[in-house]
Amino acid sequence: MTASKLASRSTLFTLLAGLLLVVLIGWRIAMLGDYTFARIVQDFLNALTLGSLYALIALGYTMVYGIIRLINFAHGEIFMLGSYFAFYAMTLTPMHWGLALLITVLLGGTVLLVLRSLFNLEEPKRTAALALLIFAGTFFLLAFRNMGWIEALLLSMLATGVAGVLLEAVAYRPLRGAPRESMLITAIAASFFLQNMGQLLFGPRVQGFNAETILNRPLNFTIGEETVYYTGILIVVPTVTAVLLFVLNLFVSRTKLGKAMRATAQDAEVAQMMGVNVNQVIALTFFIGSILAAAAGVMYAIRFGQIHPLMGLIPGIKAFTAAVIGGIGSLPGAVLGGLLLGFIEIYVVSLFPTLSAYKDVFAFVLLILILLFRPSGLVGEDLTEKV
Repeated sequence: MTASKLASRSTLFTLLAGLLLVVLIGWRIAMLGDYTFARIVQDFLNALTLGSLYALIALGYTMVYGIIRLINFAHGEIFMLGSYFAFYAMTLTPMHWGLALLITVLLGGTVLLVLRSLFNLEEPKRTAALALLIFAGTFFLLAFRNMGWIEALLLSMLATGVAGVLLEAVAYRPLRGAPRESMLITAIAASFFLQNMGQLLFGPRVQGFNAETILNRPLNFTIGEETVYYTGILIVVPTVTAVLLFVLNLFVSRTKLGKAMRATAQDAEVAQMMGVNVNQVIALTFFIGSILAAAAGVMYAIRFGQIHPLMGLIPGIKAFTAAVIGGIGSLPGAVLGGLLLGFIEIYVVSLFPTLSAYKDVFAFVLLILILLFRPSGLVGEDLTEKV
């Protein structure tokens, strides 16, 4: 079958599937007499928030795959680390100055080395200024501040970004020239390793993430005689996702490092011949993807109020599913896939309560259908090789 016929078949499948979904939802709403407009708005807010969280995680998957064609199955555990970093930043501060100084030296030194390698900071004055900012800021936050969620989020994003770079350097870089299956197996092994290390370091039990902020304060508004209940996190998560996607697109399309990332994604060998530091670009990709995962992890913890060492497993797999559905390698596709997955999950539970126990199944059924009929994803490019 030719590429044009495959493309037309996949487009037809997408249209028919969308039409069938609209008809099914419309029929179910008509059958539910108590499914009011206020409930539609309530479900829409919940679906938009959940989909945005999946989208933030999926962006990390799609960035890494776009650069080195690796499905980083440990990305869900990076998401988990981000939530734990924020949790301990809020619960253990302010701490004794001696412990704060020790953590500052270890964390600050690692962050400084990573940032220097990522952004080519060779000028002594800039390096000294950055070192002063990192060490002074970290020590102040740890020793003298009872950190709120914003400071904890920023510190968690920085620490998790460094963790992502270290993961790439230790687990993936030595296998850069090996067969792709070797890196894939290593990614799965890294995922299991981080899960078990999380249980060893943080304990296997579920812990409450009690961030008393405006983000989880109950709010409401009325539509007619009905009330819609929500929290600030339902507004913040989609907003943060939209802003980060906009900034990420600007970075990739307008900056020198972003252009180097695009060149590496197209052909790493040619990019290296043209003077692009491929190792730096790949490390930067892991850094950015891990930052996005940390942001998702913190907001996920605030939204659901609990964390545990295995919390990244299901969201990570669903985010990978979202990236494939949207078109892995496409940033807008990752967001679209995440939103679609969030809406399907929420509306399945709301419209078909008896199927709520199987809500995860629908995501993977959708993944199978996409791989069968439109393997490039909803907005992905057809990468059929021409000989």
